[in-house]
Amino acid sequence: MRYCFRLISIIMCASVFANESKTTEEVWIDGDSFYEAIKHKKKSTIYFKNWSPYISHFLEDENYFVAIQLGNTFDPLPHDQVVLPSLNALAAIEDDQLRADYFMFLESFGRTNGINHMVLPDTTGFSSFEKEVIKQANERSPFYFLHKSSLSYSIPESRKEFENVAKSKPTIWIADQDASLRKFNRWSGKLGGANQASFYSKIRKAKQEEFLPAYDIPESLGRSLFNASVVAIDPAQKLPLQEKVITYLGSDELFRKRLMQYAHVIEHRAEGVQCIVDNRLNDQEVKTDDIVINHRFESQYETALIISGIGVERQDVVLGKMLFGAMEIVGRSSVSGVRKIYNPAFLGYADAKWEGMNPQHLLWIDSLAKEAIGKYATPGIQLAVVKNGSIVLEKSYGYYTYDSLRPVHNHTRYDIASLTKVIGTLPAIALLVDQGKINLDDSVSMHLSAFRGSNKSNVSIRQLLAHHGGLRSYVPFWSMMMDGDRLDAFYYKTKEDEERDIRTYGMDPHPSMLDSLKSFIVRSKLIKNPSEYHYSDLGFMILHWLVEEVSGQPFDSFLEENFYKPMKLTYTSFNPLSKGVSPTAIAPTEYDHRYRNYQVWGEVHDRNALVFGGVAGHAGLFSTASDLAKILAMIMNGGYYGGKKYISKSTLDQFNVRYFEHNRRGLGWDKKDGIKDSASSLASDQSYGHTGFTGTMVWADPQENLIYVFLSNRIYPDANNWKLGELNTRTHIHDIIYQSIQD
Repeated sequence: MRYCFRLISIIMCASVFANESKTTEEVWIDGDSFYEAIKHKKKSTIYFKNWSPYISHFLEDENYFVAIQLGNTFDPLPHDQVVLPSLNALAAIEDDQLRADYFMFLESFGRTNGINHMVLPDTTGFSSFEKEVIKQANERSPFYFLHKSSLSYSIPESRKEFENVAKSKPTIWIADQDASLRKFNRWSGKLGGANQASFYSKIRKAKQEEFLPAYDIPESLGRSLFNASVVAIDPAQKLPLQEKVITYLGSDELFRKRLMQYAHVIEHRAEGVQCIVDNRLNDQEVKTDDIVINHRFESQYETALIISGIGVERQDVVLGKMLFGAMEIVGRSSVSGVRKIYNPAFLGYADAKWEGMNPQHLLWIDSLAKEAIGKYATPGIQLAVVKNGSIVLEKSYGYYTYDSLRPVHNHTRYDIASLTKVIGTLPAIALLVDQGKINLDDSVSMHLSAFRGSNKSNVSIRQLLAHHGGLRSYVPFWSMMMDGDRLDAFYYKTKEDEERDIRTYGMDPHPSMLDSLKSFIVRSKLIKNPSEYHYSDLGFMILHWLVEEVSGQPFDSFLEENFYKPMKLTYTSFNPLSKGVSPTAIAPTEYDHRYRNYQVWGEVHDRNALVFGGVAGHAGLFSTASDLAKILAMIMNGGYYGGKKYISKSTLDQFNVRYFEHNRRGLGWDKKDGIKDSASSLASDQSYGHTGFTGTMVWADPQENLIYVFLSNRIYPDANNWKLGELNTRTHIHDIIYQSIQD
């Protein structure tokens, strides 16, 4: 009868256990004479030089100590269902503290599961970074992670010699025995406290059972190790991916679905389409331009992610984020030490649980959304929730209209109304401040000559942003251009337009109309107490005008060039119909009985913004929840997004501050005051956001690294539908999001 593993008996000096509470339980196993000299008969130590399924039957037996030799895999139990980081993977991690945390786990796991010592591999042939890992393990716990040099095949002839060596260093004395059961039978009679019959019984039993140890690496530690050990090879600089269409060749269906959140995924090679070859599960043909995901480096890879063998769940989350620039790639080559670090900070996708949220709580959002739709508060809703830089919820509910013909999808554009103030005007003003072209305390008359000598000449940019400039909330300038139920003849562009009542202000307003609007704004009256907070659209109309004057560009072009285009906000713009967007991709708003006499669909709902040509500082933008989440992420990340700095953090920080007494608002941003909050009461004091008349809301919380976007068309078909506010749906959903974090 033979068995396939190398079984070596050992003797262990007392100094190995110098820091243990019970040093009298060691039994040293050796040849004939030395065994008689020691005369300890309590425990035997079995040293397993190679992996064997027999190990399981000694881990929990108090008659034995177990010492296991670590190989290149650095996994003491390499054939179980849990994959621990290999020596190569640990060497790819530059964070010493993270490696120390792992060694703490590994020792704890070993001791808990009956492994009394792990013997580190010989460093011969390893890279300097791999040697560094071996050294760190020994320094972390020198009496647990033993150097291979601690093994001694030379048995002392006397007890005095043994004790002298024992005091000098931790030593494992090995009595080298033949691995065959026949020779082991002759030798095993000298096992100190071990019972020979029970030992044979374990050997026989082991041949009939599969070894499945009950342990796992902690989830958070496993993630951290995996994340830190991924190495990028990218001389072609293809990462991060920005493609809208990709090819995926691989057999990980979970990963395929994850990639579909970033791009349209096809299953075959196509000309001009970037191909991702996933060789984690099986090897496939790799071509020069492919991006490869693999466990090992191969020289033919032009672009690749080399991942460790660390067995963590949901690798799809990490790899998707790394490929599309939503996560750092910080691993170093374990051989050369070369690192290719990416930190472009795009938004990625992850499961709510992955980011520490309770997914069961988030299911309650479905009930609230369906309740709002069922009670005719809005025909449709679009949501996005971002936690820790990952979109954990992107979902749409209901339909464009109450006839339930066209369902809302995640790319449906919504009229975001007053969110334009913080998604358009605020970043535009912040950029001009950053460029030194304006100062927040500049008066509007410094930059707009039309206001010199007016009742607004001394109103500052800061006051306008905080709604503290004494301006009226809203003046229906559009009505000043009416003559009965038609436009005043002066504002029609042609005689034919007048005859047919064609009002072309929507996308191409008559210059005289714009001049009249600006004149109305300059001459508008102030409120009775100009030093009080008073929410005003007019202030942001003035800021729109100021941005154009200072930048020398149209307002929409300035935003498109500096933010929306470089940030790839595909679905964000003014006047989407003029850009070729079909009405079928846009949620409708109200039927305008007062001015247009038709169903508004693809045009801005706000009439003052309409007469400005659909482009204004207070309203006019159309967007999606995911696009809005991106620009909020840029702002919350200190002006940084996708590898580019848009605005300095120091400038943006000035906008999230209250400057005026009895005014809850920052500059542009709404903030909590505990009285009339739109946000959850659980949001931090550092949080900020805004709401919109059409039934929209955005809110960002830097303290929780959380972004919430709610879009709806609650004003379809009637702007006097206030049920969404009565149900308080936006705030209740915000509550659930925070509760999911706290739970």
